[in-house]
Amino acid sequence: MHFFKSKKRDMVPLYNKIVFLTRKNFFYKEYNLSDSFSNRIYLIFFHLSFVLIVLKRKEIDKNDQQSIFDFFFKQIELNCRELGYGDSFINKKMKGLIKLFYEILITCHNWKTLHINHKNDLFLRFFTNNSKSKILTSKLTNYFDEFSFYVEDISL
Repeated sequence: MHFFKSKKRDMVPLYNKIVFLTRKNFFYKEYNLSDSFSNRIYLIFFHLSFVLIVLKRKEIDKNDQQSIFDFFFKQIELNCRELGYGDSFINKKMKGLIKLFYEILITCHNWKTLHINHKNDLFLRFFTNNSKSKILTSKLTNYFDEFSFYVEDISL
């Protein structure tokens, strides 16, 4: 039996919830991230990674996991098109985003064993801000530490 009966319909709430989380003001005010397209994409990737890792641990059908991945990247592609990017840009950009997602996914898979400095460095590498203030990586690390535990306890 498949986890998602009507794949698209059942994935929309998950996608919307993760996008909603990336729009939380504390990321931009308290953590000093710039409110940019790339930062929101990276936040989506980190949240999605923890969700997919939990689904894998719960032995959810691999086709369902792939469907989630496909749905999220299709939505990102549609958002790029809405921003006015053309086909050649989108094709090139999506390849790069998929590569970055897998890098984040692999890192998040080992999240609990990573040293705090490695986690902080990871956030410094991905996230940017427009001001001279430092990104508060320790707050991001704490947030995703808590999120990783939260996702394990929810019913997916």
